Amino acid sequence: MNKKSISLYLTGIGILLIVISGWYIFSFASSSQNSATFNGEQAYADVQTQVAFGPRTPGSEGHAQVRAWMRTELESAGWMVEVHESNRMGHPIYNIIAKRDNEAPQIILGAHYDTRFIADHDPDPAKQTEPVPGANDGASGVAVLLELARTLPEDTIPTWLVFFDTEDNGRIEGWDWILGSRAFVAEVEINPRAAVIVDMIGDKDLNIYLEQNSDKTIRAEIWDTAASLGYGDVFIATEKHSMLDDHTPFLEAGIPAVDIIDFDYEYWHTTQDTPDKVSAESLLAVGDTLWHWVTAQQ
Repeated sequence: MNKKSISLYLTGIGILLIVISGWYIFSFASSSQNSATFNGEQAYADVQTQVAFGPRTPGSEGHAQVRAWMRTELESAGWMVEVHESNRMGHPIYNIIAKRDNEAPQIILGAHYDTRFIADHDPDPAKQTEPVPGANDGASGVAVLLELARTLPEDTIPTWLVFFDTEDNGRIEGWDWILGSRAFVAEVEINPRAAVIVDMIGDKDLNIYLEQNSDKTIRAEIWDTAASLGYGDVFIATEKHSMLDDHTPFLEAGIPAVDIIDFDYEYWHTTQDTPDKVSAESLLAVGDTLWHWVTAQQ
């Protein structure tokens, strides 16, 4: 074989290797795009859907519509749905429970779906009696749980997704905070190894600090998972707020619980808590972190 033939041969081999390499890269990319992992854009669409129902205040039309919609989404994703009905301070409560089977939960992931009657923190006094749209404060946590319902593998450790009612109307006459989660913990027989609450986690400028009351072991696991996925700038490993939230009844019952919340949200309890203040990227950071943390549990 002369030098020219050898050169052509080697050139052909090089082109073949490039083609093969390109095919493998394309195949890997296609596989990654088609894998059932958390979709931030879908979660953001779920935020928009909830806000479109209007106020989801207890007893309202939007409150009933969002319950029916959540049931449809959860059942379409293959989950069994139960409604835990209760009553606190004369108010009916409807906690939505999603489970894959009748096995007792080892992990509970929770979020509240109700919204606040009054925007009492609105900078415009004329709007302080209007209801809160609840894009971040309510809808963001629900959206993360719904997308987890669609994407968590079927062989995941026994997990319940619980959508709590009547969380957000404290400091209003005849009401109090976290009524739904208090009723749930008191009345539903559970003994999970962990309960994790997501609340106000859609803020475009997302900064989630370690909540002071949360179980230190579990929150460290979650924050380490976030860091390993590249979300260390969002999950900030510094304690900041001490919250009364839906994790509180679990802690009071001796159940390890964590509150994932960005409480530094300037639109909290205002009429400006709308979908344009929320981002798919923030929802992805939280949802992807929880997806990996849950699937790593044995």
